[in-house]
Amino acid sequence: MTTVAELQRIEADRVDAIVDALADDGACIALNVLGAGLCRRLLADFEGHLDAVVPGQDDLGYRDAFYGARTKRLHGLFSKSSGMVDVLTHPLFLGLGQRLFVDSGLANDLRLSNAELMVLYPDQGAQTFHTDAVSWRRAQSVEPNELLVSANCALTDFTASNGATRVVPGSHRWEPGRTPRDDEICLATMPRGSALIYTGKAIHSGGENRDPAPRVGLYLGYIVSWLKPIENHLVTNDPDDVHALPEGARRLLDVVPGGFAPYA
Repeated sequence: MTTVAELQRIEADRVDAIVDALADDGACIALNVLGAGLCRRLLADFEGHLDAVVPGQDDLGYRDAFYGARTKRLHGLFSKSSGMVDVLTHPLFLGLGQRLFVDSGLANDLRLSNAELMVLYPDQGAQTFHTDAVSWRRAQSVEPNELLVSANCALTDFTASNGATRVVPGSHRWEPGRTPRDDEICLATMPRGSALIYTGKAIHSGGENRDPAPRVGLYLGYIVSWLKPIENHLVTNDPDDVHALPEGARRLLDVVPGGFAPYA
């Protein structure tokens, strides 16, 4: 496939520039998000859990052709690695949520919808194009602003041959039903520690892995606080592990004092 479209590549500490890129293109590459040590720590913590998962399935036993027969997925990541709190509360991700959702007046706070480890093994084909905001299609159809901002963190390099995410810049402004042409699609190639940042309306899909090694991505999706998260973090994780997290992290996982958040 010949690709013409390109994503902007921006250092992780330039939050305002990333916000501008999301407005223009719906996606960009943030560089130097996670340190090499944290990437290694996360991979080591997840390794044993991946070994127990059947290809084409996640650790909860869910199986769907949409996810691919040569993929493995993990959830409940805060019970699988203590390093996840550093990812969850990364200044870039919190800064993006603050600017997009809170400073804009769209919501009083932000929440983590879900966290997922996504591993594409050799011979996994390209995924069907989709948007992530379809999970809240009714709300997103009437709200002109984005309700979701996602980060797919590269725990291994994302290359043109190992399944780098396919992204369609500018598609966050398209009318529903439009299919991208080949020259509108780009590959989110990036080194380990970078993150593909994209909005809920941006069209994308997992790529094709033709390499002998797996491609490992760590997904986090942040939403406005008045939407229902996809993942119930007190179910997928051990509740004791969630309650042991710092207060700010617990709030992001929708665990608040008394169980009620009166102002969303």
